[in-house]
Amino acid sequence: MDKNEILQRIINEEGNCSWANKKTCAQCPLSRLMKRPDGNYYSCVEAVGAIDLTEEQADAKYKEIATRLLMDEAIDELLIKPDEE
Repeated sequence: MDKNEILQRIINEEGNCSWANKKTCAQCPLSRLMKRPDGNYYSCVEAVGAIDLTEEQADAKYKEIATRLLMDEAIDELLIKPDEE
């Protein structure tokens, strides 16, 4: 599963990623959102700000950020792709 497939599944699952395993989490862009001052990454829960949220609120946050990341990727592809004319 590539990073975009992971994000799409998070969106399809309404933000829930309980299906993910350790390998999936390591590849997920949400696990690489923010770096700590020591160079390590914050956990996805910390990075999306879901620590003190209910499960439903956290799922909504995951879905929102996954959607934004996929949209950013699509926009980057459009901007970088040369015209096909």
